Amino acid sequence: MDTRKLSECELDDVYKFHRKDAQKMTWIASQYSRAANDAYQRGDCVSDYHYSLMAREAQFVANCLNAKAATKIFKYVNSTEELCKLDLHALHANEAIQALHCRLQQIVLSGQRPKPLEVITGRGKHSQGAPVIPAAVRNNLKECKYYFYDLRAGAIAVRPKFVEC
Repeated sequence: MDTRKLSECELDDVYKFHRKDAQKMTWIASQYSRAANDAYQRGDCVSDYHYSLMAREAQFVANCLNAKAATKIFKYVNSTEELCKLDLHALHANEAIQALHCRLQQIVLSGQRPKPLEVITGRGKHSQGAPVIPAAVRNNLKECKYYFYDLRAGAIAVRPKFVEC
């Protein structure tokens, strides 16, 4: 099994390769939405309705493509990781939270009492503005009442919840 880490350039390439179709469809959806707004401003209800439908369809396709891309990126980035380590690089915030909950559930269902889950959120170098994933993950863990702590910059440890019988 390949145990090397991905460089930033490799991660960027993986992200761009898998997200390009979703990004294109998101752009198309925004163009339809803009056309619908323009039609509404003109008082053209028929065109407004038509473009709104097209925008919703395009956004639905974009969401499906993003979900497919997230699965591929996740598998690629985490292909060498063990159960107690999770790398959330190159995922969107909602995808990262879903992946985190799936992994926590996998750990609980495995029946083992492992060490805490190491979650690599990154430091937000590729986010526009402030880092998105670290804050989203922390807020969700607080909301779900998980115990977690910082390991280092861009990584936290989460204790899975085990039900005692």
